[in-house]
Amino acid sequence: MSPTDIVLLEQKEVDKIGLKTVQKKHWEKALAHGKYLEAIHFDKPPSPLHLWLETWRLDRLKKPLFDLGCDVKEDIIDLTETDAQLLGMKLLEERRWKQATSQLMKVIRAFDFNDNTLASAPSLTTWLISLKLEELDEPLKMLGVVELCDLADLDDRELASLNLNKLQRKHWDMGMLQVLKAKNEAGLDGKADDPTFRGWLEAWRLYRLAGVLDDLGAYVQQDLLDLEPSEYSLLKMRPLEAKRFEQAMIAIEEEFHAWDPEKGKGGK
Repeated sequence: MSPTDIVLLEQKEVDKIGLKTVQKKHWEKALAHGKYLEAIHFDKPPSPLHLWLETWRLDRLKKPLFDLGCDVKEDIIDLTETDAQLLGMKLLEERRWKQATSQLMKVIRAFDFNDNTLASAPSLTTWLISLKLEELDEPLKMLGVVELCDLADLDDRELASLNLNKLQRKHWDMGMLQVLKAKNEAGLDGKADDPTFRGWLEAWRLYRLAGVLDDLGAYVQQDLLDLEPSEYSLLKMRPLEAKRFEQAMIAIEEEFHAWDPEKGKGGK
């Protein structure tokens, strides 16, 4: 079954499932993203660049485009006017090029990740594949990225460690508005409403630490306050996990100290 198959489901069939309130929100996001995947033919391989060029009688441009880093026709969206001048087009080739790229832009931009009308945050892997950056999946996970919204926590040093080339950086920047949108939506997914320790870890995308925290004797959020900052290294956190853990600890301290009889509202 492909993610695009959910678009084929009739509403009466969905109603039979009996989705809960939060699940309905998740379903709406999945449906919106399914429509996006269907529109870009996600279940089909990208159209080969040479076939697209032959269709527009521009196959003479194949080598210069390849030299610029274009592997599939979707990469052409990243070319600037200056880049296009390097192709050395003849008069009629240039006219066909303008027509071809204009049509291509309309198709791609219709479901661009930067389109704020899309209320859907794709998975990290899907986001990377859509931007032709799938080779970054493992390096990002080693940095501690769990969901798309975690990319907003990357600093310049961590981004530089990915060694993106010029074209990859353009693809990356194309998707960053979707990352910021996912960051805003992260607090609305219902996970923060789970009062259990496991639910709290999932809300902060720190559930990979569940085992080591259990070994240390931390069974509820308040137990983490007994950890000294010098002992955080025992958790063997990845860089972005460490950032989220620091934010989570601040939230815990504010929550519990607010009602500390000696420090907070509980005292007189």
